[in-house]
Amino acid sequence: MVAASLLAAFWAAFALALISPGPNFAVLLGTALQRGRAAAVKVAFGMAIGEAVWGFAAVFGVALLAARHPWIGTGLRVGGGMFLLYLAFLSIRAALRRNETDAGPAAAPSPATAGGGVARGFGLMLLNPKAGVFWVSLTSVFLTPETPASIGVIAVAGAVLLSLGWHTMLAVALSADAVTAAYRRLRRGLEATLGVVLAGLGLRLLVSN
Repeated sequence: MVAASLLAAFWAAFALALISPGPNFAVLLGTALQRGRAAAVKVAFGMAIGEAVWGFAAVFGVALLAARHPWIGTGLRVGGGMFLLYLAFLSIRAALRRNETDAGPAAAPSPATAGGGVARGFGLMLLNPKAGVFWVSLTSVFLTPETPASIGVIAVAGAVLLSLGWHTMLAVALSADAVTAAYRRLRRGLEATLGVVLAGLGLRLLVSN
């Protein structure tokens, strides 16, 4: 029962961050509009692979180091907490701004081969340091060194499935017409909600032992 509650909270926090508009959305939008549905779905698949790499690295690599060296765990909690508070500030500030087009120049994909879509999505996740820090912060909040390895595997696997499902759904939806207006209506609410959640997680990290 405790494990189920832990996993549900982990996935809920991950899902809130996942649906917040950002670089992933911009790349998916550009790919869908310029190359069509198939290419956008490949990008979504690559993003899911990148999530898996960050997730398992955070669960098994950083957690093990933190268990052996307490000062690493303390540094991660402080750094992760401050970074989450910073992201919360950015999200709330974005929510207070007027709606504007988020898919700017960064959304325009470069020419690629048939497998380029997967590589683009994977590279976007792997080369994004914010993704790594977020994963470390999230696992530090919900997964302790005493947490069974099986729970960590299930947590990461569920998060990867959420990532694949959400980004695939976006790829399909963004391949249709007239989606930008709907996104603009939802953007501010999503950013505000994410800001509050990230602030709570950041404060929890900073005050935890």
